[in-house]
Amino acid sequence: MQKLLAATAILLFSGLAIADSHEGATDDVLEMVQQLWEARNNNDYKTQRDLMSDGIHFNANSNGTFFYAQEKQSLAEIEEDLSGEYDVTVMYPNAAQLSDTVVLARYYLEGSINAGGNDVRNYRTRVTHIWVKEGGKWKSKSWHFSPLHNGGTIPN
Repeated sequence: MQKLLAATAILLFSGLAIADSHEGATDDVLEMVQQLWEARNNNDYKTQRDLMSDGIHFNANSNGTFFYAQEKQSLAEIEEDLSGEYDVTVMYPNAAQLSDTVVLARYYLEGSINAGGNDVRNYRTRVTHIWVKEGGKWKSKSWHFSPLHNGGTIPN
């Protein structure tokens, strides 16, 4: 009887640990999303670089560019590429774990941007963001931004 109770307890706690790990991954990624955009708002290029995949990052930006692949940039390249004034807020974030090493985050960004000769005071975009686990840490691997031209980011 004690063996049956011990086996049941092990199975129960294993299931809880797996469920907790799954939920923890999405929570961890949503925290990384917040860190990424806080770093962008604060021109913290090191944090932005640290949160990017060591390999190629796949992009589609809200400025209408086509999809493109980009090698991980140096700090100097990131500073040159992203210098400016950012004041964006992550709105309505959610995430789904697709595998042990992949999480899909979805959210809206709203705020203002003055960078690269562009001054957007009513910036609103929808973001689909893929994160992968590299070396035990979650890293941004791909994102797609689609601009919202009408209305705010009020959920249905």
